[in-house]
Amino acid sequence: MVFRQRVKSLCQGLIKVKTKIAVISDIHANADALTTVLEELKNKSVDITIFLGDILTYGCQPREVVSILNEYKSENPAIFIKGNHDQFYFDLQSNVKEPSYKLPKFIDESVNWTLKKISPLLLKDIFTWHDNYRIGDVYFAHANPFLYGDWSYIEKPQDLHRSFQELRKKNVFSGVFGHSHRQLFICSKKNNLYEMNAYSSEVNNIDQLIINTGSIGQPRGKGLGYVLLEIKNDKLFKASFEKIKINFENSIDLIRQTKFSQETKKKLIDYLEI
Repeated sequence: MVFRQRVKSLCQGLIKVKTKIAVISDIHANADALTTVLEELKNKSVDITIFLGDILTYGCQPREVVSILNEYKSENPAIFIKGNHDQFYFDLQSNVKEPSYKLPKFIDESVNWTLKKISPLLLKDIFTWHDNYRIGDVYFAHANPFLYGDWSYIEKPQDLHRSFQELRKKNVFSGVFGHSHRQLFICSKKNNLYEMNAYSSEVNNIDQLIINTGSIGQPRGKGLGYVLLEIKNDKLFKASFEKIKINFENSIDLIRQTKFSQETKKKLIDYLEI
């Protein structure tokens, strides 16, 4: 109850003091990576942690990840936002309707394997999930600022311009997303786009900012990491990337030990390339 009250006080209304937020995305059932990051956060003086979704699929430690997150949220203020992979399990475990999408074979194999591993747990009931979240002038969602269920990537200039326009409609300065597994700071100034390495309101004079946290559990050749934010007086004050190093030998061994097809095993192992 104490932690729920603390989350409520931090996230509702204006933030009057400086608040430090860790934003983590795309864990993808990698308990080794999650443990490394949460251990690191102990030395970061974080006030609240936001998980941007896709906690399962691909990796072979789904039970462990759920357990670690469950324990973490019981001791630390945490917000959970739904991603497309989380929605897979909500749909498949609901028995209400057949999903309208058809998954690629390797994802289908991984999802069905994961369903058996986490059963009888219902993913939607384990955490309090949000479609999106807002703290001060920062908007958080899994993939983009559009309607929940639109899993479009926002890497091309036209998509970034459209995203900035949507953020303006929401009256926010910055959007923080995951999904693409690529760490990225893109700012807009006078309708021009620029890539940045970090943000400080005391240094950078820009109109808007989009941040992609990257992934902590599956690099796909794009590196690994998460993001630290500081919000002061309801405004984004600072933002920075935090790179992490993970040894994936255990993750690869666990994939090899499954009964996945050789094609699926190769795909999942390739996704772990740094």
